[in-house]
Amino acid sequence: MRNLNQFADMTTGVVYIHSAPVALCPHVEWALSSTLNARANLKWSAQEADPGMQRATVDWAGPVGTA
Repeated sequence: MRNLNQFADMTTGVVYIHSAPVALCPHVEWALSSTLNARANLKWSAQEADPGMQRATVDWAGPVGTA
C-alpha cells in the first residue's frame, strides 16, 4: 500500500459557520484556534436570514490528516 504522505505534507480546507449568536462568536473562534493550533481570524458578518446572528468562513492549512 502506498504511503499517502508521499505526495503532500500539507492539506487545506474551509470551515463554514453558517449561523451563530453574537455572544457565541468569541467561543467559536477560541475552539477553532485550539483545534487548528493557530489563531482563527474570522471575519464575521450579519446573517441576513436571522437578525442577531453572525456567519463566517475561514481557510486553514495543516498536516495531512488534520481534517
